[in-house]
Amino acid sequence: MKMLLRTVMLIAVLTAAIDVSEAQTRRALVIGLGEQLDKSWGMINGDKDVPMVTSMLRSAGFTDIRTLVNSQATKSNIEASFNSLVARSLKGDVVYIHFSGHGQRMTDVDGDESDGWDEAWIPYDAFRRYGDRDRGEKHLSDDEISRFLIRLRSKVGAGGTIAVVVDACHSGDSTRDGEGTDSIVVRGVYDNFVMPGKSGKRRTPLRETWLTLSACKDYQLNEEYDKCGKLTHIIVNNWLSYAGQPDIAILSEIDKKMQSRKYKGRVGQNPVLSGAAGNVLSVIFRKK
Repeated sequence: MKMLLRTVMLIAVLTAAIDVSEAQTRRALVIGLGEQLDKSWGMINGDKDVPMVTSMLRSAGFTDIRTLVNSQATKSNIEASFNSLVARSLKGDVVYIHFSGHGQRMTDVDGDESDGWDEAWIPYDAFRRYGDRDRGEKHLSDDEISRFLIRLRSKVGAGGTIAVVVDACHSGDSTRDGEGTDSIVVRGVYDNFVMPGKSGKRRTPLRETWLTLSACKDYQLNEEYDKCGKLTHIIVNNWLSYAGQPDIAILSEIDKKMQSRKYKGRVGQNPVLSGAAGNVLSVIFRKK
């Protein structure tokens, strides 16, 4: 009788563990811009990345996928989508965030950057230069993104998975512009967004408890490939081979692709990993 009771209890524990595993939701927020309110930004194809990424994610078992494309991707809408994602997320969830668009360096207000520049994602309503229509509040800085991700980590817990992929220029610390010829499209600009009189006191950067995969280093521009993001194109065409590999091995494979004859362009760039590297990407990129 005792043996039977122990067997029943063991089955109950295993069943509960399976239920918890199955209850984990795979969620994603995918943002892509090929249009900007400020037309001084160069034409890019970040919006073309969105259907490619969402198709991949559905194949990988993601069921909660939200998208923001072009004029939908204003600063306030991105913030609202981040807040909604945090509110919906539960312990153990797998979360993927993808940004394809312009990136720009801007004056570091919080004092956590040794070079004095934050890296920013460029929403639809952000302007290229400081002025009455944008004094920096329309840019989405890496500090603001970090604060959302810290809240997200508290919701999914230590057992949850968070990966951020940034297919933009100056994205090495988490952040595309057509300054080249007609045959080369890059995402980002060399000119920085300077906010007069703003300089934060030096402070320690926030610790990343998530993984960020960026298309290039923070001082590099990001060239497109075949009218879509180079990093995005490589990922969606090779993601099935990433399952079970450590993050550093996946980064090495992506970098080899970028330097290959097929992908290597006129703008030198190298993908970058930052944050909690380990086996995060292999969890994201697996077919369910």
